[in-house]
Amino acid sequence: MLSNQPEFQNLLLLHSRDRRLQKLKSELEQNPHEQAHIQKQINLEKESVALALSELKELEAKNNALENEIISASDKIARLKQQQLEVKKNEEYTALENEITSVSSSQSLLEDEQLQILLKIDDARETAKIAEGKIAIKIADLEKRLTACKEHFHDLKNEISLLEGDLKTAREAVETPILSSYDRTKTVISKPPYIAPIEEQKCSGCNLRVSNDVVSSILVERKLTQCDQCGRIVYIER
Repeated sequence: MLSNQPEFQNLLLLHSRDRRLQKLKSELEQNPHEQAHIQKQINLEKESVALALSELKELEAKNNALENEIISASDKIARLKQQQLEVKKNEEYTALENEITSVSSSQSLLEDEQLQILLKIDDARETAKIAEGKIAIKIADLEKRLTACKEHFHDLKNEISLLEGDLKTAREAVETPILSSYDRTKTVISKPPYIAPIEEQKCSGCNLRVSNDVVSSILVERKLTQCDQCGRIVYIER
């Protein structure tokens, strides 16, 4: 039977290496996309931490500005009260009193606003702490994945280089007529396998029933035969 003959066994070895090489090349092609995806995730996580810290800093800056305004208002009230002690006219005293009342009212509003800001600062600080902790762990894990992905990229290139040498050797071991038929099959079939065993009179490559002529060609004539449905080289294992 053809499937047991050395020349066909050499073809099967070639096919196996050919499929392996295509798989590795596909992985190599996808690897940079995977690296970019992981890097994007890392950037997003870092941005979320930066955003939390930025919000905290903005609130702290706003609190400092309010604190300065409150101190300024207190200083102004103290100056106005000092002026009241020095004026002699009731009209001037009343005007200063009204101004003190107005500044005191503004100061009270500033203090209320500051209280709200301080509450937000407490929440923002807690959020930032959680973000820095949990997200730092996530980023570390992603960076490990990225490093492994980069290492795999180089491993793939090395393995492909070695396999290309093995593939060349395997092609040299296959007889020219068989090799030509195999190469023609590869141009017709869009994706592997290019060689498929027949199981229960069905081509395992396309899962369609082959004709009796195909079976006869394999078993009786012992010729290199193609599936009459998909064009793959087919054989029967016995």
